Amino acid sequence: MPAAGVVSLLLVLVTVAVLAAALVRVAMLLKHVNFTLGTVIAGVRAIELATQPINPVLGDIASDLAATQQALDNLLASKAAKAQKAPARSGVAAARSAPRAAPEQNSEPGNGPLLVSRLPRRKG
Repeated sequence: MPAAGVVSLLLVLVTVAVLAAALVRVAMLLKHVNFTLGTVIAGVRAIELATQPINPVLGDIASDLAATQQALDNLLASKAAKAQKAPARSGVAAARSAPRAAPEQNSEPGNGPLLVSRLPRRKG
């Protein structure tokens, strides 16, 4: 084989080796990028799962607040009705002579003092 043929084969082998090394380096960089993107995706999914239950909890809170508002409205209406039925006394003497009444214990929901035990229980 002539010398030019041997030199050409050596140059082709060196070129192929350099290209193979470059491709291996690119593959290593892509592997690192793939790992990093996988970590980011896992973090985003964890955030999604951590924030997912917010909507049902907000619904429970809203229903609890609505029940509390209804109980307070009923209490206010009850107090207003009692105030209209009772004769109005004037002066400090009326306040001193009036005996203190015990709070009403009415079994009907929405009447009487607001008790925590009457609030609806959370499900879950």
